[in-house]
This record gives sequence, structure tokens and C-alpha cells, in this order.
Amino acid sequence: MRVNRKRNEEKLFLRLYMKKDKDLQILKLKVVILSLLSLTLTLFSNGDLLSQKVQQGLSTKFTDVILGGLKPGMVYSLKKEQGLPYKVMNKAERKYPLEIKVEIPRKEELREGYEPIPDPGWIKVMPERFDLASGEESDCDVIISIPQDKEYENRNFQAFLVTETVMSPDSPGLYVGLGLKSRLRFSTGPTPQQTFEEHRRRTLEALKIELAPFNLYLSNVPVGKEIELGKNIYPTLQVINRGDETYQFELAVADNPDSYGLSAGYEPAPDKSWLKLSKKSIKTKKRQIQDIAMKLKIPSSEEYKNKNFAFVITAEIKNLDVPVRIYSRIYVKTQK
Repeated sequence: MRVNRKRNEEKLFLRLYMKKDKDLQILKLKVVILSLLSLTLTLFSNGDLLSQKVQQGLSTKFTDVILGGLKPGMVYSLKKEQGLPYKVMNKAERKYPLEIKVEIPRKEELREGYEPIPDPGWIKVMPERFDLASGEESDCDVIISIPQDKEYENRNFQAFLVTETVMSPDSPGLYVGLGLKSRLRFSTGPTPQQTFEEHRRRTLEALKIELAPFNLYLSNVPVGKEIELGKNIYPTLQVINRGDETYQFELAVADNPDSYGLSAGYEPAPDKSWLKLSKKSIKTKKRQIQDIAMKLKIPSSEEYKNKNFAFVITAEIKNLDVPVRIYSRIYVKTQK
């Protein structure tokens, strides 16, 4: 058997069911592909040459989802709460019955800082079995339910969602089944810092978008006086679009800056409303740099003098099938 393959971030599962006389011979081939463009399979059996070329199959943009701040005892819906349904597109020329299973990763499949999910029953996909005609796309919800137990606090878990065609071994002749494998990572505490860095790097490389600088430092900030970032001596953040598409961004001041990996010596600002965005939505055209206008006012109080506070600004890209959020940290040192 000879397999010629090109790479993509998907996993293709092939099961070949062949009948010879009355005995059923089952061959199972699992092929890992990083950049799926085409695959040619050549099989020799009893001098007969069987050739099957798979140029299209199943695809998804739900490839590596990262969640943080989940709490044991709670139930989370990715579709309802995160606006992130699990969608699979059937690009093949025929209809397929599909099934989605939750799989525990092997040790070599784990990303740094993560451990295998203790029980695949923590994750439910609804619906988990369905038919998908050529050109159709699924719209499933992924439900995460973590048992209420202190032993699961401040831990980082990983699981796989595996979508496969449902095949019958009684089917005569040659049958080619397709499948996908998506990674799901979630934390019951702060997400590992290296995960944020990895996610940010991959996002910027793919979209050619940047929220810069990654760390913005403001020093000698007065208390009791409003300052405008981007004017006078105080710099501001910029959205940099080096790509060929126009993007819409939803801006926000994050509720939990400490979960974004703050530098030592800084603490989350007691009130995120001290930092106000002039616009909560901006549009950045291709090859454009745009300032993010903000105003900062630390209340006039002795307790806020000579302090190191931190804010986090997030920018969610809205015109994508899968929501992508980038962020930058703002470090503020107040006057003595």
C-alpha cells in the first residue's frame, strides 16, 4: 500500500472494507495530515489494482479552542455563551452519516502545561450523530460540565473532539470514510502563559493583525486627573492590519487582567472603569494602522499613589467564522 500525502492540520481516517468470497477482510489505515490538499491511495489485491482518489472531505475551523477561567460545578455552552458552535463542512460529493466522540489525548499529544481530561463524560456534543449531505455544514453545541470538587481547581485539561463517518462492516466493496480531530483545551484557573503566547503568535501569523505594543507602560501618571492616551506624553495602543482584508474589532477592557499573565510587581486595577475606550467598535482597512483612543483617570486618593496597576485591552475580530480575540496589557505607575 502506498500513500502519497500533503500536509494539513486535520486527521484523515480511512477504513477500507473489502469482501473476498464469504470472508470479510478489514483494513484500517490512520493517516496524520498537516496540510490536506489531496491524497492518492493505491491498493494491490490478488493482482487487481484498486485506486481511490480523495480530493475533498470534511473540514472545520474548530481546530484548537482554548478556554480559561472555568469553575468546577458549572456547566458551559460554547455555542450559547461563547458564540462558538462546532461546525463541520462536508466537501465530499456524497452524503455521510457522522458521529462526534470525545477522546482522551495520549501523553505525546498533550500541549505543554496541560493534562488529559479525567473523564470524557465532562464534554457532550449535541447532536453527536447526524447526516451531512454534500455542501452541508453542521451546527453543534459543545457542553463542558466540570464536577464540583476542589481537586479540579486551578488545573489545565485537554481533550479531542473526533468526527468520523459511521460505517457498516457489512457494506460490500470499497468504502472510504473521512474524519477530523479537533483539540479542546480549558483551564479551571488562569490559562498557562505559554498558551497565550502560542495562541497570539499563530493568530498574528495567520491574519497579519497586531495589537501593539503587547505591553504598554505608562509612568508618572497623576491621580485625580484624567489623561488621554495617544496625546502629549502618554502613548496608546494601535491596531495594525498588514493583511489584505478589512476587519471589524470589538474592543473591551478585560474583567480579569490577572488571567492574562501580568508582569511581576503589578496588580489588577481595583476598578476597570478607570480606563475608558472612546470607541468600543472600530474598523481597520487593509494595510492600515489605527490608534485606539482611551482616557484614564485614577481617583484622587492617597492609597492610589505610588502604585503599579495593570489593565488588559481585548480586541475581538468579528467578521470571522470562529471568534478570535487578541489583547495587550497596559501597565500604569502612578505618581508618588
